[in-house]
Amino acid sequence: MAKALLSISKQPRRHCCLKFLVILLVCAASGYILWPSDPELLIERLLVRRVKMHPIPPIGVDLFMAVTLKVRNRAMYWMELLDVDVGIRYRGKKLGHVEKEGWHVKGWGFAHVDGEMEFNSLPPSEVAHFLEDLAKGRVPFHAVAEVAGQLGFFVFTFPVNFKAILSCEILINPKDHSIISQHCLHKD
Repeated sequence: MAKALLSISKQPRRHCCLKFLVILLVCAASGYILWPSDPELLIERLLVRRVKMHPIPPIGVDLFMAVTLKVRNRAMYWMELLDVDVGIRYRGKKLGHVEKEGWHVKGWGFAHVDGEMEFNSLPPSEVAHFLEDLAKGRVPFHAVAEVAGQLGFFVFTFPVNFKAILSCEILINPKDHSIISQHCLHKD
């Protein structure tokens, strides 16, 4: 009789533990899906479109470049990108930056942000290095992409702002406009 009572009393406890475990798993999965995350950034394309030499002193080089930044949303909320800024440096010298506004990225989607840059007069001290790198077919650049915006769901905008920064050392081939190598760090 005592054994029968023990087996009956353990049955509801197992169901209670199983229900609690299922509820805990559902809550954890919901939290993972609903938790907002910063966008994932990737510089997909950085190319030198044209190089214009100024042989008359002061010697200089004008660069015309294009950049494509891929912004991937890893959350279910849409993102309104209020500010997209990509800055380019060559051998530690800031060449300039391109700034875009008003991009929209759907939940679990991505957007390509394209920009054109014109850099007038590369410093004379860097012209020889740049021409040497062009002749080698390997030009090193440092790019910093910064994205800031807001999150939303359906028609609601949340007062949650995000900011993501990507810093990349990029080696490009100016002949076929390809990225040879890219080493990036995400900053918070």
